[in-house]
Parts: sequence; C-alpha cells; structure tokens
Amino acid sequence: MEWWFHLPLALWSLWVFLFGLGVGSFLNVVVARLPYEKSLIWPSSRCFVCFRKIRLTDNLPILGYFRLRGRCRHCAAPYSPRYLILEVATGLAFLGLFWLEIVTQASFGPDFLKPWFHAPGLMFPYLDYNNPIPHWRCWVHFVIHSLLLLGLLAAALIDAKHKIIPLQITYLGTAFGLLTNAIFPWPWPNGLADIAKLPVGTTWMELPLNVPIPNGLAMWPFWGPWPSWAPPGSMAMGLLTGLIGAGVGLLIGRGIKALFEVGLGKEALGLGDADLLMMAGSFLGWQAISLALPIGAVITLVAVVPMFLWAKIRGRRFDPALPFGPGIAAGVVACWLGWPWLGELVRAAYFDLLVMAILGGIVGGGLLLFGFLLRRPPEPSTAKSS
Repeated sequence: MEWWFHLPLALWSLWVFLFGLGVGSFLNVVVARLPYEKSLIWPSSRCFVCFRKIRLTDNLPILGYFRLRGRCRHCAAPYSPRYLILEVATGLAFLGLFWLEIVTQASFGPDFLKPWFHAPGLMFPYLDYNNPIPHWRCWVHFVIHSLLLLGLLAAALIDAKHKIIPLQITYLGTAFGLLTNAIFPWPWPNGLADIAKLPVGTTWMELPLNVPIPNGLAMWPFWGPWPSWAPPGSMAMGLLTGLIGAGVGLLIGRGIKALFEVGLGKEALGLGDADLLMMAGSFLGWQAISLALPIGAVITLVAVVPMFLWAKIRGRRFDPALPFGPGIAAGVVACWLGWPWLGELVRAAYFDLLVMAILGGIVGGGLLLFGFLLRRPPEPSTAKSS
C-alpha cells in the first residue's frame, strides 16, 4: 500500500493532536487556578512574576514556549517546563484515545485495524473515498470521552500537587455523564440490530462467549437482560445506566474507605476519591469502573516502590501519605480502554446478583482484615505525671 493512502488518516490524527494541545493549554489553567478557587476565564493568562498579560501568539501551545525560549517576554522570568510537558502529554493522550476507540473501527482499513470496542456504529472511513469525512457519531463519541479523560487528568494532577480533588470537577463531570447517557443511551452509537443476538429472557451469566456485548458510550447496560420498561436506546436505559454507575462508584469508594478505616483505626483515603469514581461511573457504567480501584491500587504500588527507593538513595524522608487520585484515574483509564478484554473475563459473574453479593462480601472482608493487619499499636505516652 502506497504511503499516500494513509494521508487522510494522518490529517485527521494531526487535527486530533492539535485539539489535544489546545485542551492541554486549558488544563494548565485549570490545574493552576482551580485549587485556589480562582476564575478560569478572568483574568487572562499572565506572568506569575511581573503579572503582565501574555500575548495570544505567545500562548500558543508548544510554539509559544519555544518562541520565547521558555521565558516571559517582559521580565525574562523562566516558565516551568511542566506547561509544555502537559500540553504535549494531553495531545498524545487524545491521539491515543482517537486511535483506540475510533480508528480501530475503520472501514476498508488494514488488518491490524480490527474492531476493538465492538462499536460498528462508528465505522471510521479509513479508505472510503466516497465518504472521506468521519460520521458525526465518531466525533460525538470522541468528544464526550475526551471530556471524561480531561476530568480524570485534571483531578489526578490537582490531587498529586495539592492532595485535594475539587468538587467542581467531579460533580460537574457527573452531571455531564448522566446527561450524555440520557441523550445517547446504550447501545449508541450502535443500532438495535447490533444487539439482536443478545438473549432477552435468560440471564447473561450464561451468555455464550462468542456473542460479544457491544460497547456504547457506557460500556454495558446497567443489567442484562434489560427490563421491558427500560429497553435499549431509551432514555430510561441511559439514565439508569448512568445513575447506577455513579451510585456504584460512590458506594465502592466510600465503602472501601469506611471498611479500611475501621480495620486501620484511623482515617484513610479521601472523599474526593469516591467522587472521582462516581464521575467515571456516570460516563462508563458500573461494570467498567468496578475494577478501577483495585487496578489503581496496583498501579499506585508500582509507582510508589521506585519513589521509595529513590528517597532512600538520596537520604530523604519518604512520605507514605500519597494522594490516591492519580492511581484511581489511571485505574479508570485502564478498565475503560481495556474493557473489551477485561469485560470478557468477568462478564460471567457480572450479571448474577448472588455471585456479585458473594464477591462483594469477600472483598469487603478482605479489606477489613487487611486494615487490622496494618494497624499499629498506640505509642506509649512519654509525658511525666505531676
């Protein structure tokens, strides 16, 4: 295949990357201002040293930074390289999301672009010269999930620096997730014909493995088989999927916090972590975020070990009270983008109430026991009696 056959895809990918750079520039403003409850709109971007207004051309992602060599035009104060890094990282993250969710649904594409999310309603026109512009469903799907990714990034970065997750992110994100699920209920962007093979009257616990569950904006419906009063494509289906996803995310976060604190004997985790799971659940549904917390804990542990060793090498004290928001955000992204594989592993247990109750009891009891094992006896008082 000649290189020019890939030119349309390269142009669309470039557009998505530039869009991500612009979002990354806005994300810098969110991370810098929101923890201090400052307006994201007023005043316009300014130097933190001389407080002079930054020109629009100087504020262009990447170009503005290199044009000024990372310094203020007026006072020559250096800008932190994190602004540039965050812009580029956001652009790459959006590009990766576009490839994983949209491009893999390409029509007439090469063999390596096989459907991953089982969303035939998208059908990105890889080599369809009769319809070279992606369908509006592709862009709606991408923009909505991009907003979820933006919320996760903002929450993770703010929590990493300030150890807080602002309610403006999680509550506004939850409201938007519920709204989008109501407007575009499962199985959107797929049609009803794409779910014709799913059984209606029998439990999905016995669903044959060769019958995939199509993924919509929310990965799966709130239950299968669905009740007659909440059929696929209805607002009732969308609202229930979002509400139950948000409720389960909140319950998992706060339930684990409560059980772990009872065993540990002191405060652990934060309410913002539960709110972050609530926001993710309102977008993706309860199944896709049910594993986000344990996967996030593993990711956090993997990150903590080298940080601990680096602190020991440098002879510095290691603070074990690390924010958990970045780990949860990473766990949500891992579950979300890996759900076509993860979902196939766990779906046999996800549509049976008895099995879910048993698994919930095992996990809850394990957390309680783990907290007791980590509990330290109170230190003896050294105060002298008078």
